[in-house]
Amino acid sequence: MTVILLSNILRKNTLKSSRKKTQKLSFDDIHIILQNGERFLQFQIGNVKFLDSFQFLTASLDHLVGLLLKSGKENFQHATRYLDDNDLVFAKGIYLYSYMENRSKFDETKLPSIESFYNTLNDEPLSVEDYERAQNITLDMETRTIEENGC
Repeated sequence: MTVILLSNILRKNTLKSSRKKTQKLSFDDIHIILQNGERFLQFQIGNVKFLDSFQFLTASLDHLVGLLLKSGKENFQHATRYLDDNDLVFAKGIYLYSYMENRSKFDETKLPSIESFYNTLNDEPLSVEDYERAQNITLDMETRTIEENGC
């Protein structure tokens, strides 16, 4: 499964950092640290690392950030400096995992319906509260794409 996913990434993407923009990725650009045959700890494509943080932490990042946030936003110096101290910055992100079936979805300029946020992995719909938060984050989406808004 991981190899299929990574081969799709290789086919569709190019590195934008130290490589020329048009240079394609190859399997030599992928490094995987496996925990066992079904789980990975980390994989790297080019110079971008994807770390399964839940393997190293005692709780989810959402829970740990929430605990730290209770002691004050001053613990998030870089976030407040570069992103503002708006409460939306400190809320867990909302992503359209099941909806994002192909690259063209990133070019859409309107927030999809709440049904599009259905989580097929957990078999759960998005809460109305979270959808309203997504709407607040993407208020100016008429001039920006889903990719630019990060939703």
